[in-house]
Amino acid sequence: MPEAATVVETGPDEKTEAIVAAARKMFLTLGFDGASMDQIALTAGVSKRTVYNRFRSKEELFGAAITETCKTFLPVNVDEIELTLPPDDLVRALSRQFVKGVLDPEALSLRRIAAFEAGRNPAIGKMYLERGAEWMVAQCAPILERLAKRGFVKIDDAADAIWRLGALITEPLYTRVLLGDPPADLDAAIDAQIENGVEAFKKIYAPE
Repeated sequence: MPEAATVVETGPDEKTEAIVAAARKMFLTLGFDGASMDQIALTAGVSKRTVYNRFRSKEELFGAAITETCKTFLPVNVDEIELTLPPDDLVRALSRQFVKGVLDPEALSLRRIAAFEAGRNPAIGKMYLERGAEWMVAQCAPILERLAKRGFVKIDDAADAIWRLGALITEPLYTRVLLGDPPADLDAAIDAQIENGVEAFKKIYAPE
């Protein structure tokens, strides 16, 4: 058995980050069923008890890995760019960051794992939904509400509008890539998908 990597125990935050990073690696390498809490603890360089002190189950740990992935879909300086970009440019910039994120090979792999496992274990599908798509909606709905106050769109339900925007800027491109049929020029396809999606969104929610 390989020796565990040495992790400097400087605080619970760093331990948690190490555990989530290890879990993500194991899930991507071995799948949900193949990854074990023992392997995750070994890879993180912590005890199994430490893992369970922070995550009650492998499902919860999978959810944490999903959320960590979703955090990369939004710029770290989103508040700053919201203040400096016109609404059109802001929506396109955030949309591009999001689409590039969901089309990342690791994000696609986690989605495939969740979809496969959900048929046998609905808790996995629910966890993916809560810690993935619903988490993103919760992060982005306030941004859209503020844009509505600036006159960019007219909305009654920001969360519902974010769901619709997400569909418009990703489909059908996302499904094609997810199922193994990406376009030859992915960047050009992303640009076209975002442009068409944002314009359709603006028409749906055009201010009176």
